[in-house]
Amino acid sequence: MEDFDVNFNIFGDKTPEQWLEENFPDSENENEEPEPKRHKTLTKDEVDKIKEEVQEENTKRATNWALKTFVDFLKENGKSFEKTMNSAKCLNEALRQFYASVQTTQGGEYSIASYMAIRAGINRASPFNIITDPEFSASNLVFKSILKKYRKQGKDTSSHHPPIPDEHIQRIRESDALSPATAKGLVRKVWFDIQLAMARRGREGNRALTDKSFVVRVDENGNEFLTFSFNPDSKDHKDPCDPKKEQLRGFIYAAPGDPLCPVRSFKKYLSKCPKDASAFYLHPRRASQALLNTCDVWYTREPMGVNTLGQMLKNICKEVGLPCYTNHSLRSTAVQRLSKAGLESREIMAVTGHRNEGSLKSYWAPSSNDRRRWSNILTSARPVLPTASSVGGLRQVVDGCPSEHNIGVVDGCPPNKITKYELPVSLSNFTINGNVEFNFH
Repeated sequence: MEDFDVNFNIFGDKTPEQWLEENFPDSENENEEPEPKRHKTLTKDEVDKIKEEVQEENTKRATNWALKTFVDFLKENGKSFEKTMNSAKCLNEALRQFYASVQTTQGGEYSIASYMAIRAGINRASPFNIITDPEFSASNLVFKSILKKYRKQGKDTSSHHPPIPDEHIQRIRESDALSPATAKGLVRKVWFDIQLAMARRGREGNRALTDKSFVVRVDENGNEFLTFSFNPDSKDHKDPCDPKKEQLRGFIYAAPGDPLCPVRSFKKYLSKCPKDASAFYLHPRRASQALLNTCDVWYTREPMGVNTLGQMLKNICKEVGLPCYTNHSLRSTAVQRLSKAGLESREIMAVTGHRNEGSLKSYWAPSSNDRRRWSNILTSARPVLPTASSVGGLRQVVDGCPSEHNIGVVDGCPPNKITKYELPVSLSNFTINGNVEFNFH
């Protein structure tokens, strides 16, 4: 039998490679894992959520309230919110009318603080800067005119959170309400120490704190202190790369030998908390203190809520029998005490985190003793001269002749004869925050 060949042409006019690719396009990649992506894939909603997190919850609520007020006004006047917000000219004209006619739901006028908050809220949601852009000068003139009218009518009744007098601070510190010997008093004392010594805002971030938020360290001189373990995300310092952020970690130094030492109280509080607690400020266990004293753990895993923490100082004051101060009053108190101690503004700003020196002015308020002293100076029949305690050691020049007597005590010379004081130094063009005492030897 002769040799013969049998050929099966299954590829037609294609090469085997072309045929395989056409009939089994994924055959080569069936067992290959997809190449990992370098970047995350996020939906529009997820990106919008990240954008919203840049603002505090209170700021979001204020913005939504302001926008709702403005939207209601536009609807009443038959205007489109979208068209108005996308045109600087239309928005300026709408705001010009809005500022002049906006009212509360009861038909009354807003307070100055609320009126300013409405404009700030609209500005946050606007694609334009309605406060500084020149296109909005007409509407801002109306806004300023309304503010001026309100002030003339005596409606500028807003006031800053008042600082707490030293005597009230002492009563709070020494009261049972802040006793480190009880579960309720210990958590309150730790909260009080942190809020005052670190000059924190009333509610800012308290609910989000954990035991990992703090750390006890020792400085180069061997002194123990409590500080934040991270740069806190505060109202004024959102940028994680802000060079001033590390200053906001705060420092509370230990007071060895003091039974009310803040670092000692902090350590005791942590030792009495459950190790697996998810929050820093916890509710005490519902048991008598005598029973708790026999236990290692004094607190539940239940975190204190935002409202409980927000009313903390108010409840402490009620228990001590003092006027009800707000949490933010502790921040005002911190600024006041640092100022009276003679610290410079830049030093106070390093504690409080303020960016602008002018912002500190709203935190300073005269005490009752200050007001009484000023009144006595102005109503006195004779000029009140500086006392030796405030400027002791200065030499007086009476009719051109120096005297070594204490200021205000010049033999045979009435006060109006004292023309100037001789200083062994020259002082000019400077600002002093607080009291000053000169001692020359």
